[in-house]
Amino acid sequence: MVRVIGYRRFGGVQVFEEEECTLPQPGKGQVVVHMRAAGINPVDYKLFGGITKPLEVVRTIAHPSRWFAKGQQRKLRGVGQDFAGVVSAVGPEVNNVVVGDEVLGLLRAAPWQVRERGSLATEILTSVENIVPKPASVSFEVAGGLGVAAQTAMGALRCVDVQAGDVVVVAGAAGGVGGVVTQLAISQGASVIGIASPANADYLRSLGATPVAYGEGLEQRIREAAPSVTAFVDCFGGYASLAHRLGVAGKRVGTLVPTPAIALHRARFTGGRHGTISDIATVAGMVADGSVTLTIARTYPFEVEQVRAAYQELIGGHVRGKIVITAP
Repeated sequence: MVRVIGYRRFGGVQVFEEEECTLPQPGKGQVVVHMRAAGINPVDYKLFGGITKPLEVVRTIAHPSRWFAKGQQRKLRGVGQDFAGVVSAVGPEVNNVVVGDEVLGLLRAAPWQVRERGSLATEILTSVENIVPKPASVSFEVAGGLGVAAQTAMGALRCVDVQAGDVVVVAGAAGGVGGVVTQLAISQGASVIGIASPANADYLRSLGATPVAYGEGLEQRIREAAPSVTAFVDCFGGYASLAHRLGVAGKRVGTLVPTPAIALHRARFTGGRHGTISDIATVAGMVADGSVTLTIARTYPFEVEQVRAAYQELIGGHVRGKIVITAP
């Protein structure tokens, strides 16, 4: 039996529960991965909190019978996208992986679509197109938290066309995605000004960025750090107006969090939508050779109470790097 942690209703972390189910045999082009580690991300709590509702939920407002049958509980909705583990079964026409291979991947359903089974499950059934080989030197914990960060970071930098010589401001630079954005931009020859809390200043310097503290006076601190800014990647949300005041062209401002200011300043909503699964393989290779690091803030074991605690810490903010759920 497969253990799955998910939710049946919207709310806080208390909505999580565990369910056992039988996983179907993998179909054509599918694999089953025994999960060893799974990262958690802010989009997750927007989903189970009801801030971003799956498309099916919207449709069932007018047709409740689509959400749950009479006399039955609502279906358990999975949570999580990142994962790493060991291939435990392969379906027909899968010829690039075999049972026993170590892999990492990303369940790439759009956040407004239904994800009945997320990565917080002991066994994950997914398309072989959603996985890439895990480098031997990369731990399961790091690999398990890499998918969203890698694809989102690569997609954002591609969207705003970061090149050598650019001066890039990264908001939320100490977070899981922001830290990877920072390092990838620097690896491409750009200079990075990282917005974060003062407590993360030394961490950002260790990544090669120039730290500036958020809060009152931020614009002036950025101008003092760099007379000219050419690109802006907002991993936190709400900084499109600041980018505009700094003189950054709208097409070179990318944000991971949609706000009305994006359209007002002709900025771009970006992230994973501009990334590919091959981006994950690229970043995994860079982690393996030491040119990029993914900081693991904390790991929690695969138990309901521990998953609740993990998301509570993430919701609290100021997490440096990624929080990862581990399974034996």
